Amino acid sequence: IEIAPFSLDCSYYFGKNYVFLSCGGFCKTSTCPLTSKLIRFNSCGHEHRNRIYTLANNSYLTFLIRNNKHNVYHNNLYPCDNGKCVTYEKVCNVMDDCGDGSDE
Repeated sequence: IEIAPFSLDCSYYFGKNYVFLSCGGFCKTSTCPLTSKLIRFNSCGHEHRNRIYTLANNSYLTFLIRNNKHNVYHNNLYPCDNGKCVTYEKVCNVMDDCGDGSDE
């Protein structure tokens, strides 16, 4: 059995759902907001002083930050155009979390 690909109208999806659907190629006309936004070693200004640097995709230096609640390291940060960073759940959620509109 072959399942046909489908496309959604993602105009009414926001936040993590929008990011998942648009970056997964499920939206008819929406584009993934994360494709050109890479967390580099100097991203996010001085927001995260306790960084651990690592090589990402064998091509550029990035960093991880510690989630104290779960005792794990992650880099699920979206770099805003103004140098601030927000977590992915704040991207495309109809609120200007970056302060410059770049997360919307």
